[in-house]
Amino acid sequence: MKRMLYAAIALLGIQCSPAAADQNCMTGYYRTKQPACVDSVLSQMRAGPNADPSAAIGFLAQIFSTSPAEKQRILQAEASSYVKSVKLVALYGAGLTEDAQKFAEENQITATLQKIEKNQPAKLAVVRPSSNAADNDLLIGAYMASGDPSFIERILANFSGADDDMAGIAMRMGFMKGKFGPNMTAEGRDNVMAKMACDKYACKTEPAKFFRVLTLASGFWALQSLASADDGIKKTFSGFFANDPRLKNLFAAEQAAFGNYMTALTMLAVFKPDAKDRDKTAENMSKAASAFENLEPAGKTFDHIEAYVKGGKKVK
Repeated sequence: MKRMLYAAIALLGIQCSPAAADQNCMTGYYRTKQPACVDSVLSQMRAGPNADPSAAIGFLAQIFSTSPAEKQRILQAEASSYVKSVKLVALYGAGLTEDAQKFAEENQITATLQKIEKNQPAKLAVVRPSSNAADNDLLIGAYMASGDPSFIERILANFSGADDDMAGIAMRMGFMKGKFGPNMTAEGRDNVMAKMACDKYACKTEPAKFFRVLTLASGFWALQSLASADDGIKKTFSGFFANDPRLKNLFAAEQAAFGNYMTALTMLAVFKPDAKDRDKTAENMSKAASAFENLEPAGKTFDHIEAYVKGGKKVK
């Protein structure tokens, strides 16, 4: 169980990371198409792998697919074995099998190509995220290279096939990651959300469901974060949820629950749990926060706050 939880935290921490993307110029490349930007991305990778490369692979694959001249320039002599492998995977992902074969032979990495062909990773043209958060990254990278909203739409489409419970929990985890980081844990609170999701979706016996929740959550968080600086993502993200009545209602419910959760945390910071808590302020707020963290229905968080208000108190 612990090993599965550690994997979950790692997935939420390193995949679909706008913070990592902001360290280079990928996020704005499609507006300028400056070769110097690509060179900067490759230079950072030569310094050594420090995150999942899926976004960079999607970024390069899209460039390879649409710009033969830039593809030729990028594929010139490369000293880094790691970057050679990334370029090779990107060629394969772009569906350029002949180019991939030629590049592998010229760089003496045909064994790497054979491994890629054996694993048969999805091609960029057809990949649709389900239970692999790296697919989100791949499509985000392709969007950064092109500005094509269809890549973002494919990430969001994963929500369309998720039931209400799974979609809502993924949104909740996304909100929490955006506010508190990959552990999804507020200061002073127990780290329980990932464990509750693991238990709820039987991660030890049916890991596909659990990893689908993680994939949905990481995509939701990443797109919300990137939307703050990218109008194309913002429009696609907001339009997707606004145009689906079911998901629109779920989004509104989880957004309200997250607001109630933040209210409960604020109240807890003021009214510490102790023997003098005669009016049960801290107790009610702690119950409200726990309901949210333990993945109870969105309304449960408000129920505890409402009980407090009905007792004659005012939420400040």
